[in-house]
Formats: sequence, structure tokens, C-alpha cells
Amino acid sequence: MTAGPPAEFGFSRWGAEIVRLAEPISTRSPNQLAPRARSVARNGGVTLTVDGRSVSGLVQRGGEASVAHLEFGPMTSATASALRELLGASTEPTDDMYHRLVEAAAWSPAGLDVADCSCRARGDRCLHILATLYALAAAVDREPALALRLRDFEGSLDGSSVDAAPDPDAPSSRIPPRWSALTAFDVRDYWQSGPRADLPR
Repeated sequence: MTAGPPAEFGFSRWGAEIVRLAEPISTRSPNQLAPRARSVARNGGVTLTVDGRSVSGLVQRGGEASVAHLEFGPMTSATASALRELLGASTEPTDDMYHRLVEAAAWSPAGLDVADCSCRARGDRCLHILATLYALAAAVDREPALALRLRDFEGSLDGSSVDAAPDPDAPSSRIPPRWSALTAFDVRDYWQSGPRADLPR
């Protein structure tokens, strides 16, 4: 039996992880937007900007443009240490290294802390987010080391990435959401006048 052609996106194990974010195994039916998103990514419709764990995708279709924003969760220090041992002097992870990490139960798949878009869909898997994920998977296929930068590999090794869940009572851990529900506001404070006590005067 002959093998089929290689996957268009995610033909490396590292790139396949990014594709899995666009096509979760847990979904019961395929996302109807996926074919169009793959076409946009295939035809150069996504301009990627990667800054550490943050990825922005400028997605252009015809005369319209939207910006998708993704932020990846960091890997744990234990995972980073196991990967460092496998890498040795190399800077480029291989598919064999990936398989060895999985077999040793030392790997956790990539996950998104943030998936947002400027479009009106207001969903975490709109066409633009999907197209950005596919374009990013193709970039990781070409440069597998990018998958490590997206997970803050170096920061996880030296401890600058926090493994444990943040303390909800710690002021520094309260990251403001990009959107706030109207129900989060107290209508009794709407007509309140005078300076707020928590703001500098």
C-alpha cells in the first residue's frame, strides 16, 4: 500500500500541533470555514508577526482585512528540561525528538491562552484565526525551532515562565480581559459623580 501525499499544513510533528488547534480531534464535525481558511493561507493571504508567545496575523481577503491575535501558553520547566536534554547542542527539534518526548510522557501539546480577532464574528475560531493558524503551521514546518519560541522554551528553562497557576488574589496576576460583558458592570454606579478613590488625583 502506497502512502498518500504529505499534509499541506503540519507535515512535521511540530507543525501538526498547530494544525490540531485549528482542527481539534474533540470536534464532532469539521469546521465549515476550514477549507476557505486553508485557501487564504495557501495563497499568501496571511502576514504573520511573531513576538515571543504572541502571534498576529493580518488576513486579507479581497478589499477586506482583519487582524487575528494568538497567544500561546508556555511549556512547563519539566518539559523544557527534557527537551533541552534531547536537543543537546542542536537548536532545531526533530520529529524523532517529538516522539521521544511523547513516549516519555514529558510533553504537553500546545495550547492557546488567547485567540481573538478584529472581525465581527467574535468567535475563537473564525476564518481569520483559522487562516493564521494554518499559516503559522506552515511556518513551523519550515522552521521547527519556531514551535519552541512560541512556547517560551528558553524562559521555561530559566524559570521566567511561571508553571503554577497564578494566585487570583495577587494584583500582578489580574490581567484585564480584552472584552467585558455588560453584566460585569453595576448599574447603580452609572450616575456616580466625583473622583474615584482608586485613581490618583
